[in-house]
Amino acid sequence: MARPITARRPSGQRINGSAAPAMALATPTTPWLRNAVLCVAIGIAVLAAGQLLGHLTAGWIALIASVPIAVLIGAHGKRKQMRRQLADRLLQAVAPRLGLRSLDRRAVKLTRWSRGWPGVPTQVVLRYAPGLDDVDPQWQHDILTTTTRLLLERYRIDLVDHQRCWLRLQLAGPVEEEDSAPAVQVRAERTISELIGPTASITRTEFVDGELALIEGHHQAGAKIAASGYRARIERVLSTMLPGRWRAHWDMENDGFRFELRPSFPASIWLPVTARPDAEAVLETYDSLAIPYGVDEDGEVMVWRPAVDPNLMLVGSPGTGKTVTAHTILTQVTGYGWPVWVVDGKSIEFLGFQSWPNVQIVGTSIEQQVAIIHRAWEVMERRYELITSGQARESDFEPLLVFLDEWADFRANLMSWYAGIKVKGDPAKPLVLVEAGSLARKGRTSRVHLVFGTQRPDAEYFGGDMRDNFRMRVSMGRLSPQGAMMMWESPTTGTSIPRGCRGRATTINDDNRAVEVQTYRTPDPRKAIPGSDEARLLNQLRPDCVVHDRLLIVPPRGELDIDTSEIDEPTYNDYATAKWVRATDRPDLDPVGSCLGDHVDGRTLASPMTVFGLSDLTEGSTRPRPQLRLAHAGAAAADSATRPALPQTEEEAGYDPFEGYRFPTSMAAHFLSAGDLVLVDEDERTWGVLDEDPTEDLEDEGYLALSWRSDDDDRGVLSVPTDHSFTVRRPIELQE
Repeated sequence: MARPITARRPSGQRINGSAAPAMALATPTTPWLRNAVLCVAIGIAVLAAGQLLGHLTAGWIALIASVPIAVLIGAHGKRKQMRRQLADRLLQAVAPRLGLRSLDRRAVKLTRWSRGWPGVPTQVVLRYAPGLDDVDPQWQHDILTTTTRLLLERYRIDLVDHQRCWLRLQLAGPVEEEDSAPAVQVRAERTISELIGPTASITRTEFVDGELALIEGHHQAGAKIAASGYRARIERVLSTMLPGRWRAHWDMENDGFRFELRPSFPASIWLPVTARPDAEAVLETYDSLAIPYGVDEDGEVMVWRPAVDPNLMLVGSPGTGKTVTAHTILTQVTGYGWPVWVVDGKSIEFLGFQSWPNVQIVGTSIEQQVAIIHRAWEVMERRYELITSGQARESDFEPLLVFLDEWADFRANLMSWYAGIKVKGDPAKPLVLVEAGSLARKGRTSRVHLVFGTQRPDAEYFGGDMRDNFRMRVSMGRLSPQGAMMMWESPTTGTSIPRGCRGRATTINDDNRAVEVQTYRTPDPRKAIPGSDEARLLNQLRPDCVVHDRLLIVPPRGELDIDTSEIDEPTYNDYATAKWVRATDRPDLDPVGSCLGDHVDGRTLASPMTVFGLSDLTEGSTRPRPQLRLAHAGAAAADSATRPALPQTEEEAGYDPFEGYRFPTSMAAHFLSAGDLVLVDEDERTWGVLDEDPTEDLEDEGYLALSWRSDDDDRGVLSVPTDHSFTVRRPIELQE
């Protein structure tokens, strides 16, 4: 049976090998009773002699005096016997730790007794075998623990004579009662002492609203604590033993530690509205620009600094909040006057920002997306030419932000589309893939920045120097072990984030350390209902100044072939170099506010019957099939009043708890690894993902410690035999 880890057995109970059996010692004899009786007998003899010699009064005096003297002799003898017995019991207890092969009363000496019955020795001298490591803190701790337990007083080591192999203990004070401190504090101190070792000393505790919230102290186990895995294990075990979730801060230079309760993450955080500088001052604010996108558990705001880390990578499965985080970045950047170009791999995630100030273009078709990447590459190359010719400096360039969202979808659509338009002489793969890689490598100098979004960091496009070009990364939701290695070069980082916590992510803080964060939530303008809180927030986030005009791409037309008199279809190069115009110059191409055909509700338009031409709107009618269009805000508001509200963001959508995992199988504990989804409680049907590989249980030989975290953000540590069987779902990638 799996069981939670409990407190380690006291080190005083762990006795090695030959020292374990108790040693016998002859009971000391002190003839105190005989001496007392003898004293009274002498008094009686003196009385008898006095009667014979005619000194009866002297005889009675001798007899009366013999009684208290006998009492004193008996009491003194009895106390001496009790003290010798106490010394013998201490000798028997500490003999194994003193390295004695046989009991020798010379090894333990109790001196300077206090008054009382039988009194307390204020000084204890112990002699030990020369082969013992007398500087070992654990050995010294065991000696003190045993002495305190036997004598019921606290002692401290006053002197250790390493040459003559003896140590002197000095009385330190009475043993404190356990109920002098709250039970949770006593349990915490005992747990920390057992985890770190006997050198752990608690210097400060703090309670908040009656709950233990902070523990500080120091230790002398630097070599053991230096292992990061052991430090993490101490933190997890402490969270299991004490109420709440705990975290540790280690002062490695000064051998200090601080344990404190982890603050809880909020379920959702709307993007705060902050004052921004003048959007016209985009060049002046470039170097200091910091884009906030979330907060860590301490409330520290996580920011992206494009001048330092030119590109940002967003990784996350559908429903984890990846697109919402991209919206957060977009609304922030446009407020600072940056132009934004969007390659919308799914064609619908950024539709609501087509009319957003300073968003110049949102590419929803593969033809537009190819043109956007190519033109961004041309801007970069043109700026490099200006630098090399001496006509401009890097500080002269206005920054440009290009969103490459859902890269995997875009790449798949691109390859399919390219196969249909490729002509003789074209390369095997579209040049736009090379241009995108060039933007990631060279964009910083030309101030062309990328926000790269994808569902998972595949090695095909996230290996080698590509990873180095995206030093700023955010992984949304739970990663597989392979994905964690790609993103964070660690098979455990980000693999245990609860799936029930939407918007939860892993990122890099200013100390270049991977931390868990809650990303900001930003409404989608396309889904926000007019008059709602989301709509009011968007109005506050909307930039006041429009610095950059919206742009449109003019679809290329085929050219007439003079030889065949046929019109040739546009080639890849025609689409990549298509003409760009201002949206005001070609309203016929502007998708914003366009109305095609009569308005029909979305449910009818999306019906398979309509797609097949079998709906009532098309049967027996020469009217064209209903076309999709963008409805006016008023119509959308009226329509929403008659239908149930749809989820506003990805965070509100449901999720499959077993998505990304194989079918369940039975597996022994020693075969498990980090990232496995394990049924940790069969009665409650609780599944938890292992956040590290199973480690040897320090308490029980032959047991493994499994640290897990559930989708409800519950945590725990199980101690199980190495051959204990679990129901396990392994990540799909582990078996592919």
